[in-house]
Amino acid sequence: MDILILGNGFDLAHGLKTTYMDFLNYCVGKNSKRLKGMINYGTTFIDNIWLRHFITTCNNYGKNWIDIEEEIYRVVLSLNKILKDMSGGDVEVIFPLTFSIQKDILNFDFNQIIDYLKTCNNRIETDEKKYTTIETNDFSHLYFYIDNYQGFINFIYDQLRAFVELFEKYLDETVMSEIDSEPKYQLSLLQESKPNIMKFLYVLNFNYTDTLTRLYEQTMDSRQKKSIRNFYVHGKINSNNMILGTQFYDNKNTVISPEFNVFRKHNQRHKYNTIEEYQNLLHIIKSPNDSTRRVFHVIGHSLDKSDAIILKHIFLAHQDSIINIYYHNEETQEKLINNITEIIGEEEVMEKVRFIYQHDLERGILIPQEEPVLVEN
Repeated sequence: MDILILGNGFDLAHGLKTTYMDFLNYCVGKNSKRLKGMINYGTTFIDNIWLRHFITTCNNYGKNWIDIEEEIYRVVLSLNKILKDMSGGDVEVIFPLTFSIQKDILNFDFNQIIDYLKTCNNRIETDEKKYTTIETNDFSHLYFYIDNYQGFINFIYDQLRAFVELFEKYLDETVMSEIDSEPKYQLSLLQESKPNIMKFLYVLNFNYTDTLTRLYEQTMDSRQKKSIRNFYVHGKINSNNMILGTQFYDNKNTVISPEFNVFRKHNQRHKYNTIEEYQNLLHIIKSPNDSTRRVFHVIGHSLDKSDAIILKHIFLAHQDSIINIYYHNEETQEKLINNITEIIGEEEVMEKVRFIYQHDLERGILIPQEEPVLVEN
């Protein structure tokens, strides 16, 4: 039984601009064009405060900053503390609140949100979400009115979900629409060494994209297509279930209000029902009716702590298993060694794990379609 575990490095290896940094750069470029000579352009995606915050954070930390999940956790910690400090522990006493953003300026930083929040003496009608958005007549500013504490949580979370929708639209309409139908690699697992044996391939996909299917479907025969089963643990584009949150709720010295749990990936997997994908695969791996050895093939996943719990369960679900981890350079290999050791422990790594250069012509998993041409001097 082969289980392919895909991370974003799989998409990057195929030249796809699927990182959050790619998306932020795309938004900055699009916004720069849109903001020139701004006249009554109305509400656009630049109104999203998470998008603005991530762009501002990128500007502050440099172009190599990419850890959006950790930043979401840092924002949650900050907001949790700010609201408690402002209220002396009783957060309801500070509401209602209002703050605004200027539409021709992209900057927004949750670190200074206390400077944005202003007590509002006038009650404004809200719906069941307990917040509302008001745009000025000249389209220059947006005002956000927050009725109560739950309204504040709803507003911040809905803004994050709006960011997810923008990212989903970018992946679908900008990235995947231009995907090359002729991949430069051959996925070695699709090459059956024993044609007479039906070989199932299970794919645990941590990406939102269906790159594997789109790129390699043409190289598969009908039997292979039927034998591949995909499990999208974080949701999939065009399915309205993409997960974006944080796993970093492990600081025992900090008490975070339970209302902020909607930002946890754990909660979102249940909320958007992607957990069943993981549970179904886990059940298959544990099945006593299949005596074949479980062989995991990890490609493009950093094995960092954000997905450590799921990976640990999967890797240790069956005692007799092998874990092939594919890397694209020595620096990445070193990080992967450290990360997998953190997840399953040194003894399990010694027994189960093998590190393989992903483009190796004999043992790699992404084999170049055209072998390199040797030129004699």
